Amino acid sequence: MLNKSKSNFNQALWLSISYTCSMLVGIVSSMILSRYFDKVEYGTYRQIIFIYNTLLTIFQAGLPSVFTFFLPRYSKEEGKFIVKKLQKILFALGTCFSLSLFFGADIIANMFKNPNLADGLRIFSIFPLFTLPTLGIEGIYIVNKKTQYIAVYQTVTRILMLLCIVIPVIFIKNDYLYALIGWGVASFIAFIIAVIAKHNEYKDFDTIKIDNISKDIFKYSLPLMGSAIIMMLFNSCTQFFISRYYGTGAFAEFSNGYLTLPFVPMFIAPVRSLLTPIFSKASKEGNYDNALDTLYNGTKQIMTIMIPIIVFAFLFSKEIMVILYGKTYEVSSAYFRMMLCYNFLEMFAFSGIINAIGKTKLHLYINIICTALLFLTSFITVKISIGNPYIVAGLYVIFISAINYFIPGIYLHKESIDVVNKDIFRYMFKLLLHAIISITIVGGIISYLSISSIIVKITIALFVYMIIMLGSSRILKINYLNILKRILKK
Repeated sequence: MLNKSKSNFNQALWLSISYTCSMLVGIVSSMILSRYFDKVEYGTYRQIIFIYNTLLTIFQAGLPSVFTFFLPRYSKEEGKFIVKKLQKILFALGTCFSLSLFFGADIIANMFKNPNLADGLRIFSIFPLFTLPTLGIEGIYIVNKKTQYIAVYQTVTRILMLLCIVIPVIFIKNDYLYALIGWGVASFIAFIIAVIAKHNEYKDFDTIKIDNISKDIFKYSLPLMGSAIIMMLFNSCTQFFISRYYGTGAFAEFSNGYLTLPFVPMFIAPVRSLLTPIFSKASKEGNYDNALDTLYNGTKQIMTIMIPIIVFAFLFSKEIMVILYGKTYEVSSAYFRMMLCYNFLEMFAFSGIINAIGKTKLHLYINIICTALLFLTSFITVKISIGNPYIVAGLYVIFISAINYFIPGIYLHKESIDVVNKDIFRYMFKLLLHAIISITIVGGIISYLSISSIIVKITIALFVYMIIMLGSSRILKINYLNILKRILKK
């Protein structure tokens, strides 16, 4: 049992490294490009990435999740057939994606009221042909318990993408089109690596054909695609309204500020991946005691690490934005604080448990209702005089919180599945109280010192904050170092 627990943690650790690397590369590239492009040019670049990510939800057709659902149910020989079949489908979808971007460039540019988008989208249009076939590589190696290879793949390809994007901008020409070309070069190389990696995992096995597997694949994936499309509409709503009604400059400020802390996916995503099968099994057996014990222990550890970080980032949000993107994007701190509030809620796995116990239809209905309400309220907001991008962004946080936490939490409580019990509430309050008192003292000290350099200011503030937190932790019986040591030891 101990070896199984250790194995699960090791797999989660490699996934953490993978998620964190991907996010850090995105942040670093934004830091560099924000300083080389003006707001209009940078906003156009971010619009193209936003359009790609939005349409990707449709064209991937829920297929990445097929790998982790079907491969464990079949032999290696049959799994090889499934991977080949999915690869052909992804190639076909990638081709359709590329053609849609190329021929729809003018229409999309008109929708966003940005004529510069058309040329960028046409250059970018070839790249989905390479990016879609890379999907599923993570699922293959997760199923085979080789997540260390995912970490290596993500690290290598993301660093390569960073270099290919920023080097042409810095050394050839300060133009977002050159950044897009670099993005495409990196995508092609990642495509080659992914195809080889998928092939190597099954090269020692013969292929066994499975009849009617395509029907089973789409029977499973299409409902997921339906939910994904609803969430795509939900996630694109705020970005569309801000981009269309407040301009590319406001969209650039929004894009940089709506930043998830890198530590969030590092600690939360792998834990949720491991909780899903535990709660799925508990649902089948009708006994959640062991699953809830696992959840409570994991939640406490996540809270112990995340709450001090969130509180510190909230107070020094302006300084963090200036360090990351420059003085021009100091106003992005308002959006960053909104995301920090959502990051706080992400410590609780309400929506993940809803799906794990088989209530996916309920979650779909919640998604549909909240998406419709978000579109309606956002439209009303931009049409009245008090409307501004901050209110539109705030509506997004309210409704995404309702989808993933508030409404699922009410349902789970009704079903006697208490994701957050009294002990969790008491512990959370104690952590918050400790962090708020500590950061208040730090804020007073920093104000008294009147430090002009922002980097020096943040460095001293973080150092003092850690000393106060660790020095006073014994009073409240919170052992931050013990949890960090436990994680590092594992």
